[in-house]
Amino acid sequence: MSIYRKVQAIERVFASLEREVATFQDATGMKCLSGCGLCCKKPDIAATPLEFLPLAYQLYKDGQAYKWFEELRSEPEVSICKAFRPFVSEGDRGFCGQYKDRGLICRLFGYSAMLDKQGIPQLVTCKTIKTEFPDAHSVAVKHIAEKQPVPVMRNFYFQLRAIDADLGQTLMPINKAIEEAIKVVLSYYSYRQRRGA
Repeated sequence: MSIYRKVQAIERVFASLEREVATFQDATGMKCLSGCGLCCKKPDIAATPLEFLPLAYQLYKDGQAYKWFEELRSEPEVSICKAFRPFVSEGDRGFCGQYKDRGLICRLFGYSAMLDKQGIPQLVTCKTIKTEFPDAHSVAVKHIAEKQPVPVMRNFYFQLRAIDADLGQTLMPINKAIEEAIKVVLSYYSYRQRRGA
């Protein structure tokens, strides 16, 4: 399958998730605090290279892939997501500089559930949402307890793995996942260019 077709397939999974998240938000009132970037600054975010293939592809199309790849390789100890853009004067606040092409974990966190050992969905959200929107948080917990629809993380990762089992299997630090996705895109197009020459 070509990189373009993989990106299209991933974007279809993302679109399905966005619909489920919107339904969940409408039903519960869950939302993020405007301008909050705390989750993006978490140092141990894990992701798969596959979920960042759309970002890598877009960076390639924009002529930015080599630059990002070199920056990620030269700063392996940086743990905050490279796509995070802090506001200059407001400490922890900021935004995703690649929001349209953010990864699956970025789309799931805050508005999804993980299955516990008994297979019961448990809300995955942040302390900020819990403290800033306690009523919505309570509604969301009740919503899930009543077996109402909620995006389940595992289900969406399974959908990604069906697109590419190798790239969708291994979790790694988020910047490493982005770097690996860019490497896949650069290798793919480098090979195609050599074959076409």
